[in-house]
Amino acid sequence: MTVDLTAIEIERRLTAIETTLETTLPTFATKADVNSLRADIQAVRAEWKSDLHSLTRWMVVTVIGSVTAAATITALIVRFVGA
Repeated sequence: MTVDLTAIEIERRLTAIETTLETTLPTFATKADVNSLRADIQAVRAEWKSDLHSLTRWMVVTVIGSVTAAATITALIVRFVGA
């Protein structure tokens, strides 16, 4: 495959590439941006983990309370109504 490019065509293409890079490079994330995002994500994960633990505790307490109430009601029914 042979490509015959003139100096003018090469210069035009190079200018187009340089223009594209000049407009896109400033929008890329820097290391500081990435580290800031990483810290934010870690903070959110810690908050979610804390919320999950709190919710799990409430669920366990609710289940234990429900089972206790059901067992107590069943025992009272058997005792007073008779089997």
